[in-house]
Amino acid sequence: PVPPPGAPLLFVEEVNRPNMGLTLDVGHMLMAGENPGQSIAMVGRKNKLFGIQLNDGFTRLAAEDGLMFGSVHPSMALEIMYQMRRTNFSGHFYFDTFPQRSDPVKEAEYNIQQAKRFWYAACSIDEARMKQITDEHDALAALELINNVLWQKL
Repeated sequence: PVPPPGAPLLFVEEVNRPNMGLTLDVGHMLMAGENPGQSIAMVGRKNKLFGIQLNDGFTRLAAEDGLMFGSVHPSMALEIMYQMRRTNFSGHFYFDTFPQRSDPVKEAEYNIQQAKRFWYAACSIDEARMKQITDEHDALAALELINNVLWQKL
């Protein structure tokens, strides 16, 4: 694997070809101790985010759990969709989960349903309120905003 997005992004910029970009894997970002939303924002702002592998896990080093999207970290899943929306992501996303003890078709359907739920929840975030909260560094207001969006939409 290539280190967190700074090095691969620099490599992509050095290659400087329109068909050269990155695919980020949420499970790999978790294993590396990254913040997936931040990585998506960083690469997306440069218009070099071509794909995202959506999944979830328990963030253990060198252990990709391949769990269903948003099953462990719902607020992270919301941030992923928020950053995809914010950076006008137009690439491909797909699910990198391991249905070892569940029906693979049902798991795929659930992942699709979750992605839609988090996408619509991210679309409902009041941008002006988000900017105000960010400018004021108000952690409690941020948590309230996220909780309201998650629990009203999920």
